[in-house]
Amino acid sequence: MMQGYSLTATLPEDLGLGERFWYWRGASGQAYIHSIYTPDLCPPVAGAVFVVVRKAGGVRTALSIGRFGADGLRPGAISTAAAGDEVHVHLLARDGEPAERVLRDLAASLDNAPPPRSEPRPWQKPVQLELLAA
Repeated sequence: MMQGYSLTATLPEDLGLGERFWYWRGASGQAYIHSIYTPDLCPPVAGAVFVVVRKAGGVRTALSIGRFGADGLRPGAISTAAAGDEVHVHLLARDGEPAERVLRDLAASLDNAPPPRSEPRPWQKPVQLELLAA
């Protein structure tokens, strides 16, 4: 099952930082940080790995995974992401074998995901953490 978690739990919303980053965990257990975009505002990043995501009730579900082409053109999976609410882009591995390794690891995790449930389990709901001043 492909699992993810937010980096933004420690970033204050009132400063406009919002949810900008999300970690997705591959089948190997390695976590990969992704920048969050809406499908219409996702920039073309040559060679980068992307995850098309549905967000419902605070739960994010990975729908598909792919890579931008070397020319930076937006893949059809992003352009037609009608079922997806967000596109998460991994910017740290953008070429050759490193990007392919990330893609394979995340795809293996997605392939092992159980069928989606109609209702999220109570323990799948995110916990909002607040930043406490020292």
